Amino acid sequence: MVVYEGMFILDPAKYSRDPGAVSQQIADLITQHGGTVLAARLWDERKLAYPINGHKKGVYWLTYFRMPGAGITPLERQCEINDDIIRKLILKVDPRIADALVQHALAGNEVAAAKRPAGPSGPAGPATPTAPATVAVAE
Repeated sequence: MVVYEGMFILDPAKYSRDPGAVSQQIADLITQHGGTVLAARLWDERKLAYPINGHKKGVYWLTYFRMPGAGITPLERQCEINDDIIRKLILKVDPRIADALVQHALAGNEVAAAKRPAGPSGPAGPATPTAPATVAVAE
């Protein structure tokens, strides 16, 4: 199976209401089409260069996943009809750098968790709607 990088621009209103559900929805779409999520994380929330379907801002969600090539077309089709996903870009990752990119994304998850403010449950505190939601699945 080939490693892919997916950048999904999500509806910020739906993401802010339930970040876990929206990010899990992307992971579920990937697994439904025969893929395995290697790493997934919040990349950024930005103003869009131009309005897309009335949206002026978007939440960028970066995902690395392994999937057979035949699953990409149905995955893209499902992303197009999903209301939570404004845009998507799926790229095939060069096998020579795939492991390094996945490790970098997983390291980004650890850095984001360390930057969360201290809370009642310890140094990292509980995840809040404003804290970056992360999903990391090992090979």
